[in-house]
Amino acid sequence: MGVDIQATDLDAAAKVATDAGKPVEALRQLIAANRLAPKSEREILIRDLRLNTNLYGPRTPASVGEAPTLRYEQEMPACSMADITPDIVRAAFAERGCIYIPGALDKGTADTLRTAIDNAQNAWPEEQPDPRWYSQPKMASREHAIQVAAARDFAHRSEGTLAVDSPRAMFLICDMLERTGVSALAEKYLGEAPVMSADKFMLWRVGPGDSNGGWHQDGRFLGEGMKIASLNIWTALTDCGESAPGMDLVLDNFNHYIMAEQGSHFDWAVSDAQVDELRSRTPVVTPRFKAGDMLMFDHWFLHRTGRRPEMTDTRYAIESWFFAPSVFPIGRSAMIA
Repeated sequence: MGVDIQATDLDAAAKVATDAGKPVEALRQLIAANRLAPKSEREILIRDLRLNTNLYGPRTPASVGEAPTLRYEQEMPACSMADITPDIVRAAFAERGCIYIPGALDKGTADTLRTAIDNAQNAWPEEQPDPRWYSQPKMASREHAIQVAAARDFAHRSEGTLAVDSPRAMFLICDMLERTGVSALAEKYLGEAPVMSADKFMLWRVGPGDSNGGWHQDGRFLGEGMKIASLNIWTALTDCGESAPGMDLVLDNFNHYIMAEQGSHFDWAVSDAQVDELRSRTPVVTPRFKAGDMLMFDHWFLHRTGRRPEMTDTRYAIESWFFAPSVFPIGRSAMIA
């Protein structure tokens, strides 16, 4: 049976599942079809199904095993993608707030995703963009549409694009997250089938400049004071931290928000002086990431985009947040991972 015929059969199975009121099954059939024969119209449908299908299962606390012994690279806990487990993630977060996964993606995959970000970033300003690379999704409600519009405006002002605005880029990234085992790891770590956030799934193309980003904890944007269970997968698609903007990291385990000093321009911004005080007890580092490296952390982790005046190159990266749906942040738009 040819690839096109197989894909057509899967499309037909997806229609049957949709008619039977089984959108999650339909989504899986469409994903399988698109892996065989990528098609713009199908990728848009996959994107819209992810955004408009409720998937809130019961929370089952994950079993916690014996604390593993951690190894370190560049002062960060580190592990290969083949060996990582939820217990290793928990131990790494408890010690340093993050875990480094060197070489998580091969060069071909990193190159493909970097090209996808270029296509998405180049398409959105066009008067009639190619819908494969830029087409805004239909949201389930006006409230969600407003939330995503605000995130879109922030992304465009900050050298980013929302993944949900680029059906093909989004398909390629979600497929990568599943194939590498990241989605399965997130489910085991969070204790339930995870969801992502339409307005917290970013494609970054960050150029050099004279100023750093503000020190921040992402939880400040996700509903301060709320109980949230999260796992962020930050993926470098180019070498960064030396000639291209990287990430400045405070390697500590926080379970609270560090409040901005009086007079700060933003209520979420932690000052350099506050970080300098932390240096006496914990490392503050600017790692050198290679294309294909991943960094995992949660909503407590303190970090910023790291720019230096001598930098000349552009950094490409993906920011993909997973959440436990039972404690999904209010004011965000959930989507199936």
